Parts: sequence; structure tokens; C-alpha cells
Amino acid sequence: ARWSMEQGIVRFRFACKPFPAVSCLLLIISFTIVSSGAGVEETCASEQCSTNSNTGDQGGAPLAALPAADDAAESTGATVTSLADQIGPLVINEDGTMRRIGNWAEMTESERANTIRVLGKRNNKRIEALKKRRELLVQISSDSGIIPDLFSDFRETPLLSMKVQYQGTDPRHMWIDVEDGMQLTIAITKTAPMVTWPAPTAGGDNSFITVLMLDPDAPSREQPRFRSWLHWLVVDIENWGSDERSIGAQQPNTAHNGKEIASYSGPTPPKGTGLHRYVFVVYMHEERIADSVDASLEASRGSFDLAAFASKHGLGMPCSVSFFLCQS
Repeated sequence: ARWSMEQGIVRFRFACKPFPAVSCLLLIISFTIVSSGAGVEETCASEQCSTNSNTGDQGGAPLAALPAADDAAESTGATVTSLADQIGPLVINEDGTMRRIGNWAEMTESERANTIRVLGKRNNKRIEALKKRRELLVQISSDSGIIPDLFSDFRETPLLSMKVQYQGTDPRHMWIDVEDGMQLTIAITKTAPMVTWPAPTAGGDNSFITVLMLDPDAPSREQPRFRSWLHWLVVDIENWGSDERSIGAQQPNTAHNGKEIASYSGPTPPKGTGLHRYVFVVYMHEERIADSVDASLEASRGSFDLAAFASKHGLGMPCSVSFFLCQS
């Protein structure tokens, strides 16, 4: 938090960066606001402030020292209110986003105390779960070579839980869940899968999701001179509301479900080139990017540079990944 004195008005700005700086989980801010604008205790390096900083327009006469905040509040009758009392503690969502408690202002003191006690434990558990999820994503991506072949790391938070499902041919198993590293056939993956995320937890976060499916092993993992081959690109999927997000199979092509820049093209690895990795990469971003994405990507799929794409559109690092293997 930063605060400064300017023309007798206390102005403050508070910036909160998500995890890992979220180690101080409840972030109950201890400074106070004096509603009347009465003084703020001033500290100088020496016993008396310099003439330049402590003189006004009255002939250079020294200005009187500002009273301490507590004394000022008592003498003026101003109400001193803790900022924490007004906005409440932070809630860490399961995906790492943050929010405030909507009815905090209406809670009694006992309700607030109980909420803080419960929230502290739950927030700690969620942060530990986020750390483990990120470690697992990094491990899977590193073991498979996705790191560094496609990107160098994951963002700290939020991290999305993604489910990818292909429609099967067996009536007993209509949907096949993609597990990282599993091998699927060309026939099964011929049509677009259904990609699903849980309902947004940020509550009015107004963020967007972009999904890509890439083959970094074109034409082979040993000689990937066309890295990467773009198999699917959907941008600006709206990430707000109370419903889970799904794109792909059996999902309507609406603005709510984003804009498809490059339609789904199933795996077609050349014969004799071994197993190819087909990677779903997910980004979360704050602004729409569809208008600035090159529409020619539909026709020109080879040598797609994921790092350049992410940099151009300010996407940062991915927030989720999943992949399967396929060969002819």
C-alpha cells in the first residue's frame, strides 16, 4: 500500500498482486482513514523538517507540525474507520483468482471473526493446492518436452482446471477423457473435442480465455521444421457468469463461446514419423484480441509461433495445458 499527503488530503492506492505474493492471505490492512481529512503524523529525517518542506506562503514562517492522527480525530470528532472494516478480507478462489465477501459490511463482529478464522484455513489450503497443481503442470510439460518446445513456464495464477473429451464410438463410453500422455487414434480425434472449464469463480471477473491446439512435432519430433502446426484456435471465450464454459463438440457457435479463428483440424501425422504430441494450450487475458488476430491463420497452419503469438497479444504465460499422443 502507498499513501501520501497532498494539499491536506490523504490519498491512498492499494495494489494487490496475486499468488505467490498472496502468502499474506487475509491482507487485513492496518492503516486508518480519518474521514474529516485531519492531520497525518509526519516523520522527518531530522528533529525539525527543512525550511523548504515546512514553510508556506506566509513570509517563510515555519508551519506548525501536524498532529498525530489519534489526537486529531479526538480533537475534531472525526470518525476513524479501519479499511479492513469496509472492504473485508480477500477470498482465494480455487483457480487462484481473488474476490471480496459481498455481505461483509452487513456482518456482525462475531460473524466477521468466525469468517476470518474459517477463511484463513481455507485460503491456506487453496494456495497449497495451487502450488501443487502448478508443480504438476510444470512436471508434466517438462517430462513431455512441451517445456521448452512450446513455452518456458506457466503463469503463477490463475490456473484453470481443464477437461478435454472426445466423442467415442462405444455406446458404453460415449466420451473419452483425455489424460495427459495417453494415445488416441486418428479416427477418434477426427472431430473437435469438448473442452470444458468450471464456472468462473472470480464473480464478474470479465476476463477472456483463448484456446489453441498445436502439433509441435510437424513433420516429426526429430525434425520439427514446421513447428508448430496449428490445429485449432478459439479466442475471446467469455469467462464470467455462473455456468461452466465449454467449446467444441455439441456446443453452439456463439459470441459467448468465443470466436473461432482457425477451425478444428484433426491430427494427420505423416506415416513413419512416430508419435506426435497434440497440445491444448489455454491463456487467460483481460481484453478481447479477435480483431487483432491474423485471419489468414485458417489457411496457413504451418510454422505457427506460439511465443510470438502470445507476445503480440499480451497473453503472458499459459494457465492450463493438456495433451495426447497420436500416430499414423
